[in-house]
Amino acid sequence: MTAAPPVDASLEALIDASLEAWKTAAARRLVETVPFHRWAGLSLLELTPGLCRLSFPASGDVLVTGGYVHGGILNGLLEPAAYGALITQSSEAEHAVTVDIHVQHLRSVPAGAQAELTGRVVRRARALAFLEAECRVDGVLHSQARITKAISRP
Repeated sequence: MTAAPPVDASLEALIDASLEAWKTAAARRLVETVPFHRWAGLSLLELTPGLCRLSFPASGDVLVTGGYVHGGILNGLLEPAAYGALITQSSEAEHAVTVDIHVQHLRSVPAGAQAELTGRVVRRARALAFLEAECRVDGVLHSQARITKAISRP
């Protein structure tokens, strides 16, 4: 197993200090230790109540012939941004799984771009969370998703 990349101390300024330490740690683990997320090069940019911003480089194995990010990979990278946002509004004992996702790709993410993924909590109920995520390159919307997660407790 590969060790997690070192955490950039400059990220601390982009993480809301009011968040409980376990929430920050969980968001970092989501980005830094899930093999798919590490493989894609996800980085944590911002974590505040109800919001999570990540980024990844459009390069290497995430690209398809034609020089753009594979749509299925982009689908999979929108989800951790949304889940990161949900972590900020969850208890440590809760776990959430996706029960529905709808993704629209409006334009492709070109090779060489630095894509930004933003996840937001739209509505959090006791057993369900309604989330949205989007991918932007240089401020331009490329993809958007609506995600519903079922929340469970032990």
